[in-house]
Amino acid sequence: MTKADAAQGRPKDPRVDAALITAAIEVLTESGWASFTTTAVAKRAGASTASLYRRWPSKQALAGAVARHIAQAELTGIDTGALESDLRELLARKRKILEAATGPALLSLMGQAAHDPELRQILHDDVYLAVRGELGALVGRATGRGEIANAVGSAQVDVLTLVLIGTALARSVFVETGAHDAAEAELHLLLAAINPA
Repeated sequence: MTKADAAQGRPKDPRVDAALITAAIEVLTESGWASFTTTAVAKRAGASTASLYRRWPSKQALAGAVARHIAQAELTGIDTGALESDLRELLARKRKILEAATGPALLSLMGQAAHDPELRQILHDDVYLAVRGELGALVGRATGRGEIANAVGSAQVDVLTLVLIGTALARSVFVETGAHDAAEAELHLLLAAINPA
């Protein structure tokens, strides 16, 4: 229990946490960052702003919780036993994020991050590092299974992570959603980059 919890005399209710995260995703999806306020989120969740601030001290911190929730719920725990099917599953999960209600919310945060250093750091920690960690784990397991002929360096994993995230951003702006051929092309490019042999 934190000092804030002790001061309130009771522990935080996880149902309120979930309601606030859901409300935050809805507000971001419907209105974008400009209208994303702690007041709007608390009202949508049927909670007080005081209860929101006990959990997250700013709207950037709340945005970080949204990003972390999306990344942890969808991008972790992939292990199909083969590099190609692991990557296929990673890309499928990325598509699921973008095509669900979470997609516009996450894209709105990423678009705003260029103008907000605090939000940029939060997204680096909660989105970039989550994707990089999962991709690095996939590559590490594939190397251990003998699927990869040449070692994949840390700098390569960095760039491939940026490719994975960047294609999501670019597709949201330039390409119609649901392009299966584009997803297959992305899979084969990733495979070729990781294991050119």
